[in-house]
Amino acid sequence: MCCVFPCTKTKTRKMACSGSNKPSKQVRAKLDSFVVALTKKGIKLLALDFDKTFIDIHSGGMWDEGVDALASHVRPCMRDLLETASHKGLFVAIVTYHRQGWLIKEVLHKVLPKKTANKVYVQANTLEFLQQQRTSTGSGSSLDSVRGLFPDLNGKQAHIASVINEIYNQHNVAIKKNEIILMDDDINNVRIASSFGHYAFVVQQNVDYSSFESFETMLLL
Repeated sequence: MCCVFPCTKTKTRKMACSGSNKPSKQVRAKLDSFVVALTKKGIKLLALDFDKTFIDIHSGGMWDEGVDALASHVRPCMRDLLETASHKGLFVAIVTYHRQGWLIKEVLHKVLPKKTANKVYVQANTLEFLQQQRTSTGSGSSLDSVRGLFPDLNGKQAHIASVINEIYNQHNVAIKKNEIILMDDDINNVRIASSFGHYAFVVQQNVDYSSFESFETMLLL
């Protein structure tokens, strides 16, 4: 559909995304406006990467320092994006190569209201998920093989497909390819998503609330 990227020249940031203070009404309005633009564009599923997108570090795929330590790295602007999108009726998901899906769900419950956290779909590289992918591609299905060799996941497409299948099973809602947007720090994943007909944005390390204004502008081009 379209592959869009944040501009390299950015305005002076009013509030860092990783900051702990709540945004002003003016800054928060940029987020609200972006989510409204998503709905007007027909987006039904907002899918966010985890490492260096929803959080501001790369976790390494496995994390052993506890939920609180990981939750401290959640970007407030991305947390607020998930919450706002969910409140506006969009389906929201975390799609990630991180292995501990259960841990991500605990992080979500730390930083979001319980009602919102329960609505966020999480598709991580769990052993079950990787086994399903290997089976579907005819690569074998033993857990030993899964541990030693990852299947070709084609960016985040297998993760997104799993989420939209779950949404259909739970809500009887069929989501089309042009009704999906992926936000990811990996340009490769963004390009692949675009080639599949999704909307996709690259998330830069300095992303913040002001970035949503640029995202909205590019979405409407």
